[in-house]
Amino acid sequence: MRKALIVEDFEIISDMWKSLLLEDGFTAVYVTHNAEAIENYINNNTPEIILMDVNLPLGKNGIEMTKWLIEKKNELNIIILTIHNEPYKIKRAFEAGAKGFVTKSSGLKEIKVAIKRILNGDVYLCQESSQFSYLFKETATI
Repeated sequence: MRKALIVEDFEIISDMWKSLLLEDGFTAVYVTHNAEAIENYINNNTPEIILMDVNLPLGKNGIEMTKWLIEKKNELNIIILTIHNEPYKIKRAFEAGAKGFVTKSSGLKEIKVAIKRILNGDVYLCQESSQFSYLFKETATI
């Protein structure tokens, strides 16, 4: 069973990502709209991929949740999917343990590419953010 976790506060976006993952062969996609529900899920599951928004209601933001998740289970593959494209947020995301960073203005095709590359052991920085790749020469591939 291929498992995925989506952490996104806008239902229309999480529904779109869930459809994408199901089309891509994932069979169990858990969706939560805030950070609070993640702990129970993670205690009982190890998803292949986590799609994480930065802006979350209630408690930790997506970068803080990424750091917490990686400390709990280092093997997790987390992609930050966000509207933000600032270098300091990108750097913080990778420092927290994210394996990918994709802006929400990227296309679904690019999200699929990011997922595939990350599941193959690479890291991924989206095309829109590629001008900041100099910050991550040892971290991100484009």
